[in-house]
Amino acid sequence: MKLIKSVVFLSCFTVLLAACQNADTTSNTKNKDLDTILSDVSDKYAVLSVGSDSKNVKVEVEDTEDANKVKADIKHQLEENGLNAYKVNVHERNVKQVEKENRWLDIESKALAHLQENKEYKDVTYKKTDVKLKQPVTVAIVTPIVKSDEGAQEYSEKIKKEVNTFLQTKDIKKQSKGDSYNIVIYDQDDQVIS
Repeated sequence: MKLIKSVVFLSCFTVLLAACQNADTTSNTKNKDLDTILSDVSDKYAVLSVGSDSKNVKVEVEDTEDANKVKADIKHQLEENGLNAYKVNVHERNVKQVEKENRWLDIESKALAHLQENKEYKDVTYKKTDVKLKQPVTVAIVTPIVKSDEGAQEYSEKIKKEVNTFLQTKDIKKQSKGDSYNIVIYDQDDQVIS
């Protein structure tokens, strides 16, 4: 008889403990902050980038995801947690496009670092251009000179040649995956020199 009472007591205690734990986890899911919600969304979907400020949530997902479904999920979680003040924007991005953009961002950074190793080009910078999936990439180099300066054309041609030589190195050719490109040299006033 004592054994039966002990088993019944332990069973009831176990059920009560399990109910308390379920109540705890349910209350925790209702108290998520924005960062936790966005982290959960990033774990659940193929998210490329997430950003937010005091009024907006911006999410980019791979084009393999349904942007409307992701948006609805985020809105639902925000409402569930009392965070109704946010406007949610979700955009699909072509994965190959994103890969190409990232590849060329890295290549351009390396090309700039290579140029700046030479004292003659230490003040040269580059400007970001739009990278399109099915178009040549524009590598835009900005010089500290003005187009009307004597020797500006010659200087820009030297830079162009140096960048092209760098882009033709074995490692960079491998990284660029055969993408075609154009090199455009700008002066300090954003005018094309060559």
